[in-house]
Amino acid sequence: MKVLCEACGVLAEARLLGRPGGAVVLCSSCGKETPVPSDVPSEPKAKEVLALPADEEAAFAKVQERWDDDEAHQAFLSRFRELEGLARAGARYREVLAARPGDGPAARARDEILRRATALGLGELPRTSVRGEAPRAVKWGAVALLLGALLGAAVWVTYALVSVGATR
Repeated sequence: MKVLCEACGVLAEARLLGRPGGAVVLCSSCGKETPVPSDVPSEPKAKEVLALPADEEAAFAKVQERWDDDEAHQAFLSRFRELEGLARAGARYREVLAARPGDGPAARARDEILRRATALGLGELPRTSVRGEAPRAVKWGAVALLLGALLGAAVWVTYALVSVGATR
């Protein structure tokens, strides 16, 4: 979003930031925070951003009829097997929580959506293959090298002790 910064007077990209005293705009040109101008649109509703398809809208209406029934929420959430669907469902529950912050069923459904989305997201990460064991020759070579180093250290210590004893 481009906003005319009151501090530097430049029409620059700006980010809308929520602050305890109210929303502010962060100017990308000068970095100063200014109050939100009155012509900046407010955050869009979940229905505008992530509109549910008609069948999902009907399913959510059924959930609203049986709001205190956890099975109804679980049945609604079981419809979504991909991140986009969970995002749409999450937007609905987030909207309910914005209107009624202490709503228990909405909070539980939101938490379930986050669990499912996390599991789906982690499941989509690329897998790395585990390296096989080192060949037997490499292992024995490392053991031989270590034994050789220990033997060399023992010879050096013995020589040092003998030469000290010879000088006395």
